[in-house]
Amino acid sequence: MRSRVGQRLPLSRTGIGKALLLVTPERWEATFDSESPVEQATHQTKEAFLSRMKTYASEGIALDLEDNEPGIRCVAAPIRDGSGQIIAAISMSATNPYMLDERMKALKSVMGSTAAQISRKLGYSGKTF
Repeated sequence: MRSRVGQRLPLSRTGIGKALLLVTPERWEATFDSESPVEQATHQTKEAFLSRMKTYASEGIALDLEDNEPGIRCVAAPIRDGSGQIIAAISMSATNPYMLDERMKALKSVMGSTAAQISRKLGYSGKTF
């Protein structure tokens, strides 16, 4: 994988980035547009990105379906602080043979519950203020 700890990657292409954007739909289109010149693994259209983000926002989980790097898929979930703001995200990535659709579906609940546990330890009560 080309990503490294501390490396900056486009928000609209990574699971972590999409998880960080979940509660700011007003930023989705501008973020995608500003990152369009950035090389990406897939040729995802803006319409497809916006549609997927709506789904991710309703589920509270974001996916990277090889958007950032060919052959790499990811399931990500946001971490919230005591005020309910998204302050970080966690993700699990693997290569295609280990991250089939069924596995990604199963990991949604695992990642979501793990993120919720971390968020609760940071004071999140399940409400946004």
